[in-house]
Amino acid sequence: MKKVVEKKGKKKVGRPPAFTNDEELQASLFLYLNECVSKKKMPNKAGYCFFAKISRDSYYEYKKNSRYSDTIKQFEQAVESEWVNRLSGSSATGAIFYLKNAFRDHYKDRIETDITSKGEQIHIYIPERK
Repeated sequence: MKKVVEKKGKKKVGRPPAFTNDEELQASLFLYLNECVSKKKMPNKAGYCFFAKISRDSYYEYKKNSRYSDTIKQFEQAVESEWVNRLSGSSATGAIFYLKNAFRDHYKDRIETDITSKGEQIHIYIPERK
């Protein structure tokens, strides 16, 4: 059964958030990163979600929430840094794959270039048939 919480005349249905403030989220992220170091595992977003017992949807909600966005961005920078450092190793293929998928806005194989319209819409003239 879902928990119903009254707040300023509105009912909230669902599970309470895993973290009630930024400090709790930071502490959880720090514990996860320390565990990765101690077990010599590469940190990643899915691993953190499993560690914190939250869904990916919840993770991305925390990322969208302005109260937590800087903390999540710092975590993702730490994760990205670890994977970039792995590129200098003997088997960089996995690191390349992870970076391209987890940080696809920054790591991609191709750059799309428009050399014909300079970003303007192209109008195509089609003559009317009689």
